[in-house]
This record gives sequence, C-alpha cells and structure tokens, in this order.
Amino acid sequence: MPNSNIEMTDIERLSLINQFLILEKLYPEEADYYEKNRIALEQGYKAHYKTIFEHLWEEMSEESTKEVLDILEMHRAITWSVSDLDKTNKLKSKYFFRGFDGNEESEQLSYCHYFIVNLERYQELVQNQEYPDFNSHCNMLQKYRRMLSVWKEEKEQYELRLTLDQIKMIWSA
Repeated sequence: MPNSNIEMTDIERLSLINQFLILEKLYPEEADYYEKNRIALEQGYKAHYKTIFEHLWEEMSEESTKEVLDILEMHRAITWSVSDLDKTNKLKSKYFFRGFDGNEESEQLSYCHYFIVNLERYQELVQNQEYPDFNSHCNMLQKYRRMLSVWKEEKEQYELRLTLDQIKMIWSA
C-alpha cells in the first residue's frame, strides 16, 4: 500500500474530485464509493486520502519484471523442447511451469498472471485453461534463479530447442 502520508496539490485534488464526479455519473451502482472519496478530497480530510489509493499496489521494478520474463522464457523453451522430445506426454508431467508462491512471491505471481492471462502470452505454460493458477504454494524463486544461470549458459548452444540432457541439467540446478 502506498505511503499513508499522501500529499497532493490543489490541482491534483481538483482533478481527482472531477474524476470522481464523472465516475459517480457513469457508474451509479458504485456512486456511493466515488462520492465518499470525492467528499474526502473536497473537504481536505487527509487521513482518508489513503483509502482512495488502497487498491494501488507498490510498483514492481523493471529488474524484477525482467527476471520473471526470463523465467517464463526459460520455461517456454523447456515446454517446447519437451513437446518435441516426448510424443507420449510422459515428460510433460515432470517438466512444467509451477508458478510462484502466493504468500512469499506474490509480486512475481501477480506479474506472471498478468503477462500470461491478461496479455495472453506464453499460453503453452498454462496447465488449466479454464482457471489458470500459477500459485506453486511453495517458494520457487531461488530454484528458478539457479535454473536461469544454467539455462543462460545452455541458451548459447541451442536455437530454442533443448536436448533432454540439457533439460535435466537445468531442472536439477
């Protein structure tokens, strides 16, 4: 949650007040929520400003998003390679993307979900098409980081397809 000591200029307050007025008219079923926020801004009740921003998450660094994308790219290469190597689908049950821990790696989990589900990218990593859930229920980030270091070395030796030995080496990191 953003800093609870929120400072706004009069122009910022006026802009938000006008936006809440518009939202009150556009969405009458939620008008009460918008009205309460508008009144807090109009009356200058700074203690209530934080409720206006309560749904805003902390920003995720570019470095962290890049790390998640690298992890997804690595799993994509593994998934494609397993599909090529294993026509009986026996390997798919072992070498699949497990996601991130919802409690300890929620930032990564949320970005992963956004990238795959909302942006409709890397669909081959989705196990359950009806309800894509990337919660591993255990910490995975340290394992993925070890896997990434091996994958980045192996990446130079192949063109988007890995051998079974390479997959095993990455997976066991």
